[in-house]
Amino acid sequence: MNRLCRSWASLLLGGLLFAPGPTTTSSAVDQINGMSSRSLPTTTAPRPAGPSNMIWVPDRYIRLPGEPGVSYVPGHWEQPVGPHEVYVPPVVVQTPGNRNETIPGGFRPPVDERPNTP
Repeated sequence: MNRLCRSWASLLLGGLLFAPGPTTTSSAVDQINGMSSRSLPTTTAPRPAGPSNMIWVPDRYIRLPGEPGVSYVPGHWEQPVGPHEVYVPPVVVQTPGNRNETIPGGFRPPVDERPNTP
């Protein structure tokens, strides 16, 4: 009886080995290698950081009316609209008390012509 049970168990396990099931380790490794060695899709050329007519204004420190000390203005792009006028986007300025204040966007003179304003 014991021999018969072992024979049936061997037959059953042998059948399971040949039954379709999950992938083997070697085929999984082959699939991973195939995916990792395929070529990447090509992309278009990177866009420039800003349009050629934009002006970069680097980080600076200015005095804001009604604020003691100087405030930090982060670098930003400005759009020229005329010989002595640029469009400045809204800028978040850090005041001396480490408070953030948003300066609304608008039309202003170029940065080298403006008095202490963002």
